[in-house]
Amino acid sequence: MTNFKKNIGFLWPCDGLNEQEYWKFLPKDVRWLTARYGAETETEELTERNLEQYASLKILKKAASLFRTIPLHGMACGDHAASFIFGKKHEEKLIKSLQETLNCPVSFPSKSIVNIVKNNEFNKVALISPYTENLTLKFQNYLSEHDISTISALSLNFDEERLVDELSITNLSDKIFAFIQNCAAKPEILIIAGGGVTFSSEIAKLESLLEIPVITAVGALVKNTIEATGKNYSRNGLGILLQQQKSKTAENVIKEKLSTGTKNFSLTDAPPIFKTGIGPVLFDEDNKSFLDFACGSGTTSLGHGNEDIIKAVKEQLDSGIFHIGPHFQTDSQAEFYSALSDLLPPTLSRFHPSISGSEATEVAIKSSMHRTGAKKFIGFTGGYHGRTFGALSVSGEKGKNAKLGPFYPKCEIIPFPQSKDCIKDSISSLDKEPLAGVIIEPIQATAGLRFVDKDALVELRAYTKSNNIPLIFDETFTGFFRTGKMFSFEHYDLVPDILIFGKAISAGFPAGLVVSTAEILAQWQKGVQSSTFQLGPIAAAASQSFISKLKNDDLTKNAKKQSLTFKTELKSLKLNRELVDIRGIGSFWVLEFNSQETNMKVRKQALGNGLITWECGEGGECLGLVPPLNADLRIIEKACRIITKSVSEVLQL
Repeated sequence: MTNFKKNIGFLWPCDGLNEQEYWKFLPKDVRWLTARYGAETETEELTERNLEQYASLKILKKAASLFRTIPLHGMACGDHAASFIFGKKHEEKLIKSLQETLNCPVSFPSKSIVNIVKNNEFNKVALISPYTENLTLKFQNYLSEHDISTISALSLNFDEERLVDELSITNLSDKIFAFIQNCAAKPEILIIAGGGVTFSSEIAKLESLLEIPVITAVGALVKNTIEATGKNYSRNGLGILLQQQKSKTAENVIKEKLSTGTKNFSLTDAPPIFKTGIGPVLFDEDNKSFLDFACGSGTTSLGHGNEDIIKAVKEQLDSGIFHIGPHFQTDSQAEFYSALSDLLPPTLSRFHPSISGSEATEVAIKSSMHRTGAKKFIGFTGGYHGRTFGALSVSGEKGKNAKLGPFYPKCEIIPFPQSKDCIKDSISSLDKEPLAGVIIEPIQATAGLRFVDKDALVELRAYTKSNNIPLIFDETFTGFFRTGKMFSFEHYDLVPDILIFGKAISAGFPAGLVVSTAEILAQWQKGVQSSTFQLGPIAAAASQSFISKLKNDDLTKNAKKQSLTFKTELKSLKLNRELVDIRGIGSFWVLEFNSQETNMKVRKQALGNGLITWECGEGGECLGLVPPLNADLRIIEKACRIITKSVSEVLQL
């Protein structure tokens, strides 16, 4: 079953509340055997008398006898097995007696916390306890007996375990943040005592905001118990103190083996090597945290380690089908198509899968050519649709690949219509050669967040309709709430003939999709366009989960709140000859500098300060801020503080 052929016993009071929190901290290869026991108390209230019962040697030895037929290599006493309540000497007596009874190491939450503080030589400790003030004081006295002084303590004053279980994570985060902000001195570590506190999903984010390590009683207990058996313990995504130790081999391999044509070393010669991620936070080999406001070039729109996405992908993996090829389908693909249909206008009823946004552009190009029989397209300055040859052909922004032309299919690049008159002039100048399609990003992303004029887009739609030319909207970057609406074309109250999706559509897994009408995508010959990995089952499972989150989570309101926070927090930055503009919409904001060189300096400085940004702009002169759609406002505020600091440091404002 596992490689770790040892048994860990876990004694758990009879209520069973918060039990699931422990499983999140367990290594995958541990056998964790749970036994529940009664403590001869009439209630589960967190009274001093009840906790004294939980710390009774007689009660604990009786409970430990539940494991008498199982050879144990370690024992963990969980939840409110409050060994601290009678002080250090009593706990030592408990541990010694239980170890003699069980013939294995025994761990309690309180002693496990002490071990972590001592091993890391922390001197300034802040404590949050779910207990009453009197019980919290007892825990402080216990720490003091171990020569650990708390510079500040907060009691949540819960007198019932059920109340701890019902504690809102958001509410607790708010309390913690305010508590640390009001500490007279900055602590070196925050301890969240009490095994009943469910907080694992927030630890990494909180550490990034507070810039100190956080340890919960649950994490400390699991770590101490495993290590007491002689096994090394690490668990990524649950706090700096539990992270896997760094290894520097990856950086050298990447430098020696990777093509220089990638972007890996375009910003810095020593990019961070990331080991784990949770929510909006990434951690490198040195356990330094970074706020990810590039989101993998706009792909990880729900952040890293999203539990719903992981669950969906695991379920698909458990089916045993990793890949099925282009000839067959799976339930996950059908479920995704069905879920996505609910978000789209009824006319856009047919899908063609691909492996990426670039390949989706190729599909859109081919479908238009098959539909019309024509071989020429219209594209726009600043437009970017991918780096494959067909996608480059219809892109106004070709970058370093421009010298590889001429490209095919033929494409006339006209000015991006930021005014109605602009599009009228461009349309009137077109020759009479038949057009296969017109491709445009209603809101250009790679060009640095540029907006098409609404009247101009209406004019363009009218032109394509009257001439029976497919109008293609590329929503690879701007789709799925990035601009505050589900799709960016919704800002313009019109519908295209073809939509291109990629990036965020599968929440970080490789996938792309073309969406169109039955007239365009239901008239192809069978097999005329396919690729081996086109939106495979695993990516489809992630996509379906992502779409479900978009439907069920109130991301629209959060995008509006993010936008307002960006606007408020960035207003202190003054426009000048080097910072020429600040603009944004929804969860997508841009700082435009006077040159790519200035932008690179600010982005590199921001990276050093713990913020990952995205390069955009026709000449690379724009710094893009693309946070997870579900990132809370404190994360946005911190990112804006880093940006403000970085701009000031580079421009010496």
